[in-house]
Amino acid sequence: MADAVSWRAKYGTRFIANAALLAIVWALAWVWFTAHVKPHISTLIFGSVSASTFLGVAWLMFGSFVKKEDANAEIAGLLHGKRLTVVLLSFLPLIVFAYLTTFTLYLAAADGVAVVRLKVTSGVSSTPIALTQAEKLRAVSYFLAFRPVTAHVETLAPNGYYAGDVPLERGLPTQVTVPNAEWQKQFYVVRLMPLYNLFQLRGRQEPDMHYVVRVFVPGRPAPIEHRGLSFSAIYLGAALADLKTQSKTVRPMVTDLRNTLTAIDADMKPTDIEAIVADWLDAPEFIDTPELKPGDKVRVELESPAGKSEVMVNIAGQVNTGFLKGSRE
Repeated sequence: MADAVSWRAKYGTRFIANAALLAIVWALAWVWFTAHVKPHISTLIFGSVSASTFLGVAWLMFGSFVKKEDANAEIAGLLHGKRLTVVLLSFLPLIVFAYLTTFTLYLAAADGVAVVRLKVTSGVSSTPIALTQAEKLRAVSYFLAFRPVTAHVETLAPNGYYAGDVPLERGLPTQVTVPNAEWQKQFYVVRLMPLYNLFQLRGRQEPDMHYVVRVFVPGRPAPIEHRGLSFSAIYLGAALADLKTQSKTVRPMVTDLRNTLTAIDADMKPTDIEAIVADWLDAPEFIDTPELKPGDKVRVELESPAGKSEVMVNIAGQVNTGFLKGSRE
């Protein structure tokens, strides 16, 4: 008790109150600055030097001109003054106001993704974001926002992701990893394979323009036409960019293709089967269509000089194969 009394008697109640108040104000202000403002400070100002390093250097320079004892005495004098109490108390409502009207979203690039391009919107505000291996974290902040803020995040690259809505918290930053696994689309693509009497197309350098493929998909009353036919697979069931990605994803799924070739010719050698599969899948073609879902039915009509043939593909899995054949003469 004696130590406590002597400590209080040495510094005084106002000194202790001001010191505690200063610590609270400084901590709250520094956390707010670090979370919401610091990420936006241009590297043109600080370069690769952190703000703490910058302040440390500034303090050392200040200390070279002013004696430590004089600086301590000046600070102690301020801490004993009533004016500092008023100033610090006046800062508290401003800091609370800043916390209540500031929202920040941190966007962190997922591991293994070289480049992520995003568009972040909220109301009329739209912010393009690019993340790379050199800059894997970016922030988007909304200041003086009195209403709740929800950020709408569109993943432009890599493709294959839905847009996501992220409700932000007042005063506290929210971090999201992008591309976000929860926003990844599930695709159900159709893979059309020329077969049967279309083997005559194998080895052609250019598509045979005497053929026309017409695709009827749900939600589209008119067919989608694809003129020309080669011995390559034709993928459909998504936008062009997504189809190109999905064709690589489902490339190893060839069991049904091998089984079909074996059923046609049980004596066909495995090397011949693999060669045909490679001809189908190594340089595929694409038809840009609306996305498909399980339960959909896709009707494909093939028109040739010999007539028309038709195949119906039921959508059930990630890749759904349909085999095209020329009309019987």
